[in-house]
Amino acid sequence: MGILFTRRCVLCGATLAAGDGGKAMLCPACARAVRVQYRCAQPVQVAGADDAAAALLYTGAVRQAMLRFKFQHQAHYADWFAAQLLPVLAERLPDWQPDCITYLPIGFLRLRERGYDQAALLAKPLAAALDLPCRATLRKRAFVGRQSAQKDAAARQANAARAFAPKRGADVRGQSVVLVDDILTTGATAAAAVRALRDMGAARVYVLVATNTPFRPTQID
Repeated sequence: MGILFTRRCVLCGATLAAGDGGKAMLCPACARAVRVQYRCAQPVQVAGADDAAAALLYTGAVRQAMLRFKFQHQAHYADWFAAQLLPVLAERLPDWQPDCITYLPIGFLRLRERGYDQAALLAKPLAAALDLPCRATLRKRAFVGRQSAQKDAAARQANAARAFAPKRGADVRGQSVVLVDDILTTGATAAAAVRALRDMGAARVYVLVATNTPFRPTQID
């Protein structure tokens, strides 16, 4: 006798019906909420990037799901967030024309604690779906504080300024690179990663994030 696993909605936790072939990750109510409430339609900008885009707004049930993904060992949530990112990237392929996909890394201690890099889990299925290479191009410098612990946008920008260095053997010279991350808040961390990729010789750098903090006038660096 096989083992039965109860599938639950990524956003609200409701038990999902068994008649969908096991593919759905949202209940009908949350699927509708994503369509009408959580899609990111506002412009996204990151300092130094050639363009940027986000799939969802970092608010409400989506915010809570992202926090579970990052901090409560719900690594399988990556499948759903990556599925939200895929059409956003596919729409921009003619303009971005990426040579590879990379991701914003977390530090060694956080990786050991969490067991996975959430941005890497988002980037890899995107690359596979579009037949693009996914490359680890950056590493997090040691002794850089957590962005979430910084008190304001200025502190975030200062903390992120030299947060990243090239990963040994990484080569993006002359390439168009898509940088994937989970959350965009002030944009300071993404901007620092963009600068690092530029310094490595990337010709174009585009930022793609799963969730973007709802617009406020001082959001962008």
